[in-house]
Amino acid sequence: MREIDCLELNKDLGGGKMSSMDVIKQIKEAEKKAQEIREKAVQQARDIVSKAQQEAEELAHQLQKDALDKGKKLMVEAEAQAQKEIEAIKERNQAQISELKARAQRNLDEAVTYVLGRIVKDYGRN
Repeated sequence: MREIDCLELNKDLGGGKMSSMDVIKQIKEAEKKAQEIREKAVQQARDIVSKAQQEAEELAHQLQKDALDKGKKLMVEAEAQAQKEIEAIKERNQAQISELKARAQRNLDEAVTYVLGRIVKDYGRN
C-alpha cells in the first residue's frame, strides 16, 4: 500500500499520522472484530433455531397430551352415555319380558282350562 493511501485511510479512521504497519494492524484488528461479530451472529442464529425447535417440540408434546386428555374425556362421556342407554334398554326389555310373562301365564291358564274342558268333555262321552 502506498503511504498516501495509508494516510488517507488513517484520516478516514480518525487518526493522525500512522505508519503502514499501524494501518495494517488496525485493519487486521477490524477484520478480527468483524469475524467475532459474524461468529457471534451465527451462534445467536443457531441458538434461535435451537430454541425454536425446542419450543416446537414442547408445543407438539403439549398438543399431543391435550388431544389424548380430550380423547380420554370424550371416551368417558361416551361410555357414560352408552351406560345410560343400556340401562334404558334394559328397563324397556324388562317391561316387555314382564308383559310377555303375564300374557304367557294367561295363555297357559286358558290352555289348561281348555285342555281340562276337552278332557272332561271327551271323558264324559266315553
